[in-house]
Amino acid sequence: MRNKNLKKELENLVPLNVIKALDVCSQTAEELSLKIFLIGGAVRDVINGKKHFDIDIAVQGNAIEFAHYLENTNFEFCKIKEIHENFKTAKVVFFIDYEKIEIDLASTRKESYPYSGSLPKVEEIGCDLYYDVARRDFSINSMAISLNKENFGDLTDYLGGYDDIQQKKIRILHEKSFIDDPTRIIRALKFRVRFGYDLDDTTRKLQNKLLESGMFDDFCGKRITSELKQTFNLNKSEIMEIFLRENIYRLVDKDIKTFYRHCEQNNNNWIASSQAPRNDITCESLILEYLNFINPDFIWLIYLGVMFLDFSKEKIAQIAEKLYLSNQETEILIGAKTLLEKAESQIPKQVRNDVSCHAELVSVSYTNFEIYEFFEGFMPESILILLIKKPELKEKVELYFKELKDIKIHTTGETLINLGLKPSPVFKEILRELLKARINGEFFSEEEENEFLKKILR
Repeated sequence: MRNKNLKKELENLVPLNVIKALDVCSQTAEELSLKIFLIGGAVRDVINGKKHFDIDIAVQGNAIEFAHYLENTNFEFCKIKEIHENFKTAKVVFFIDYEKIEIDLASTRKESYPYSGSLPKVEEIGCDLYYDVARRDFSINSMAISLNKENFGDLTDYLGGYDDIQQKKIRILHEKSFIDDPTRIIRALKFRVRFGYDLDDTTRKLQNKLLESGMFDDFCGKRITSELKQTFNLNKSEIMEIFLRENIYRLVDKDIKTFYRHCEQNNNNWIASSQAPRNDITCESLILEYLNFINPDFIWLIYLGVMFLDFSKEKIAQIAEKLYLSNQETEILIGAKTLLEKAESQIPKQVRNDVSCHAELVSVSYTNFEIYEFFEGFMPESILILLIKKPELKEKVELYFKELKDIKIHTTGETLINLGLKPSPVFKEILRELLKARINGEFFSEEEENEFLKKILR
């Protein structure tokens, strides 16, 4: 265990008001004779010299009782926000110098996994710190910093996380770690790309062995979904490249097609076919280009959507259900497949499989309204998935996003009633004709629209 004090680093990297809140926690721990520790990602980031604002404290005892005492003795500026009895955790809020500071409190605990891939079962609450850090995912997340007054800032590193940070390595804590929780494979991918780390040799061998075994093929589930969101929302092409090359995709669906299946390994470097499209790079660049038009929370669905385009709508719907996606999230994936089918239906059948002939779709002259109709009603993320698959449509997508999508007309059903027309299905046709003319540039101002409406009515 490394003997190191990080008090100065804490004070330099953690905001002043958070330090004040930690001092209050430290005083309370002394009054209760409890050991408390800064834990998890905050410790890793302090060692890395990065500012960190999510504060998790491990209480070697009952964190709920600690939270109540904290509130009772500091009621003027500390309140309990949440309590979770099952795991003896709590969230408290400090109000210091008009700033709101949230801190998560968790009792140290021992856990075990009843069976592979299951949720962990709590065996003991308030255990020694060692057992609490030993249940975690990677060594870099298994360190603690003492918050007690007598040794404030002392680093506790039972499992060698500090040295792994220096060596930029991701290392699991025991050989059954991925078997207990396969979502750790995706979490490791996130840390690898986020910090520029790599798997240590043993961890890589255990990951490969598990994925090749097929034990967790098509695993899906809510925890997989949560990790996919956090990982792919980073919008880094390396994530998709590693996800496919290292067979991590099998956790979602083993039938995802990837050109890396036919690569050859040369000096431990994977070489893809020169004919294979690099959708990972295209995804990152196009998402950045069209970021203003999409929901950043749905970036991960764009990557998944590209990988799902070879599937039928029925299969996409099945995977979406297993991932517990919302209706809107499912709509993005199904919509992308629908758009692809629409686009390919416009290519003559005899040349549909000839990539060089896909320019036929681009060379055909379309009116602005026909382009508008093609994309109308589809989520922007679905459109972007199509564009990644069919970059020849870029000009049309660009036109739709930047000029056509938000065009509106001034005329409404009420306008037509005021002109003496009785409500009928014809209203819809009139309004549609007006929108078509406006999008095609037949008029621009409200006055010109009124004149065009008169022509229609005549």
